[in-house]
Amino acid sequence: MARDGKPTRAKILAESKTLVFENGFSGTSIDQILARTGITKGAFFYHFKTKNALAQALIEEFARDDIGHMQEALQKTGELHSDPLDRLLQFIQEFVDLMSDLEDPPSCLYASYTYEPSQFEPEILEFISETLLTWRKTFEQLLENVLKEYNTKVEVDIAALSNLFTVIFEGSYVVSKALNDPALISGQLKELKNYFHLLFEKK
Repeated sequence: MARDGKPTRAKILAESKTLVFENGFSGTSIDQILARTGITKGAFFYHFKTKNALAQALIEEFARDDIGHMQEALQKTGELHSDPLDRLLQFIQEFVDLMSDLEDPPSCLYASYTYEPSQFEPEILEFISETLLTWRKTFEQLLENVLKEYNTKVEVDIAALSNLFTVIFEGSYVVSKALNDPALISGQLKELKNYFHLLFEKK
């Protein structure tokens, strides 16, 4: 009976991701991955024919988890559809809660990859762009629903506003890491929530 290779593949992905966060993708060698996982070179290449194939699998897994959090937040806030502003604010709160009580600053694979664009095939970088655009489109839809019932107290650029959640969320990962302050991310999201609470007024 053939052995299930899923645990080995999952171990390679988990340890490779840790190494990429520690050393960057260019600084992570297959030999390092083998040493960390304790598997043979043959086992590695059975699951990933090239290092680029590993890169693709890593970012797909990271994006799948990332978009999963977004979809979960949309589902949890769906019952608030009668007041779109309440839903928008609670959507942000879901990520405040997710980022609260972190013991260490988290790492972001999107940032790790985009800092080393020459290391990756164009398809991988396009995949990251498409994933981030999914976040923008989602937040844009939440905002459009709010604007059906609310005015803004100051003139805003809706296109720029649609990027704001992702820019603050992703950017705070970098600053949190640089300052070794895991509480920074939830703090920035709280301020974003306050901003949207103050920005809108009922028509």
